Amino acid sequence: MGACHIMEGAIIDSFASLPEADPRMVMLQPGLVVCHTTADDLGAIQAPKTFDGDNEFIHLNCQLAGKFAGQVRRQSLNFAQGDLSFGFSDSERFRVQHCSQFQNLTVMVTPDVLCDLAGEEVRAMLSARDEPGFFVRCAGLCRRSIRSANAIASLMVERPRQRLLLHSATLDFLHWHLAAFRHGNDCKALTARECRQLEAAKSLLMQDLSAPPTIAGLARAVGMNQCKLKKGFKHHFGSTIYAMFQEERMSRARQLLQRHNVTETAMMVGYSNVSHFSAAFAKQFGYLPSRARQSVLVSSEWHQALA
Repeated sequence: MGACHIMEGAIIDSFASLPEADPRMVMLQPGLVVCHTTADDLGAIQAPKTFDGDNEFIHLNCQLAGKFAGQVRRQSLNFAQGDLSFGFSDSERFRVQHCSQFQNLTVMVTPDVLCDLAGEEVRAMLSARDEPGFFVRCAGLCRRSIRSANAIASLMVERPRQRLLLHSATLDFLHWHLAAFRHGNDCKALTARECRQLEAAKSLLMQDLSAPPTIAGLARAVGMNQCKLKKGFKHHFGSTIYAMFQEERMSRARQLLQRHNVTETAMMVGYSNVSHFSAAFAKQFGYLPSRARQSVLVSSEWHQALA
């Protein structure tokens, strides 16, 4: 991997060296540690704070909540809930400031232990960097990795003595987290600027769910070529542009069906043909919008009868 390509998804607080006796950090075996960190733990909510990174562990991070802002060397980092990262701090100092809702789950593992657990494919991932030292890689959305991270955080709070369950959940997290990066290996890592362009493209995409913009129009608006926009969008969000638009569009349609009939709803989300709308809705949810509307009417009648 080349010089640190930063994507939205890196969590810099997890590169910090927390004391081994810290109750938020659990050593599951030599070379394998899990750490659940909140905003209060780092004390950098209002004012920036500087931390030293370690030079022993690979860090696999999942940001559970909040937003994050930080800087390593001359690179600015801005991340949000659900973002994943995979990296090595190489004792680099970093400056952080984050919001009060910040939470992060980190699995810290030495390269040798990670290779023992996951196989030589991981060793190849680590040796593929163009130069040694500090690096951060980020993956597109991986819901299974996020679910695993939340499960670990819950276990650390609710069942801190259940080491076997925690160890098992951590291995599950490692599997899905590494899978997210393997699946993104054919995509060049994105720069912070490209991430901002993709976020802008997503905002434009969602502005009017009744009239989807063209790929060419989106690319022009955010200053990217169409090929990079499509590939970057899939890598960054874990979804194609059209699939994300349709998912949001149909979710909005399901809400509208609470108050409007099928024809009205179709028109409101940009369909002039009700049959095409019904087919798209059924593809998304597995049932027709008429059934969703009927459920609303039956529920309303039932509540009226009880009143």
